[in-house]
Amino acid sequence: MTTQAFPGAVDPVAFRAALRLYPARYRRERGDELSAVFADSTDGVGRLATVREALDLGSYGLRMRTGLTATSLAGRLLALAAPLIAGAVAGLGLTRGGYDALRPAGYSLWELPDRLTQVPYFLWNVGQVFVPLLLVAAVLAGRWRLARFAALAVAFVGLWGAVWASVVYAPETWICLLEIAQASPVLLAGLLFALAPLELLERPTWRDRAVVAAAAVGGGLVLWAEDFYSSFVLMDGAAAAALLLVPLFALLFAARERPAPAAVGLAVLPLTAGFSLFRLWQVVGGVWNLLPMAGGLLVVLLAAGRLLRRGGAGAGGGRSLA
Repeated sequence: MTTQAFPGAVDPVAFRAALRLYPARYRRERGDELSAVFADSTDGVGRLATVREALDLGSYGLRMRTGLTATSLAGRLLALAAPLIAGAVAGLGLTRGGYDALRPAGYSLWELPDRLTQVPYFLWNVGQVFVPLLLVAAVLAGRWRLARFAALAVAFVGLWGAVWASVVYAPETWICLLEIAQASPVLLAGLLFALAPLELLERPTWRDRAVVAAAAVGGGLVLWAEDFYSSFVLMDGAAAAALLLVPLFALLFAARERPAPAAVGLAVLPLTAGFSLFRLWQVVGGVWNLLPMAGGLLVVLLAAGRLLRRGGAGAGGGRSLA
């Protein structure tokens, strides 16, 4: 493969970096074509636009490596589940916000030790309620590129909560892990949505919007099933395992060409995985006792992943939520 000169770029470094993200065989077969397209698209556009083109090029290379393209079964499943994920995480946030608002006046986030912990915690609580609403608004309007940015913002809110818990409660392992488990649904849901190939999604119909609303109700019900992360359910290992394994095994329906239940499972899994693992850790009595169970789950996930990647040559194109 030869690398062409780029009339609109200072040098081809950005292109070469993006091209490295593609599988080696694809680089050998299509490298010259990608080089020509990149040169044309960056001709006279300036450094910032060149970097943006390189990022788009590189992101698709990562999709090819991970099997999350529009032609893969995993990519199509993510695209089908993405609006459900948005609705579910928004419903979970609204339900949690309403629950916190109705708590007795004596229980308040302002009981935290000092303002340096209160303000970040307040931002985290507000963010998990309102930022997912921005994601849902973009989904309902069919603004998928905007929705991807909103999903990354949702993931950042979850990361903010996890980092806050790690800093404030680092000496107290139990409460630190509990707070991280509560932040994990927002973090995982945002990341999963951002990974979806948005070219498969079309402008939603009213029926599709009703499905998103139903997903929001489902997100609230999931939080209710987890008793709003209360300590009363921490030793209920059977319920924790069910909330983890049922959506996990629902993913296998995709390999049987039944994407609807698989998409529902994929939308529920980020909402339940973190707190369920925390509850199972409580039941089995420590990390080391949890490792065999985690190993078994890893084997199941790898097997499911191989099945999903194997279905890569199926139909592409746009699709509806319902």
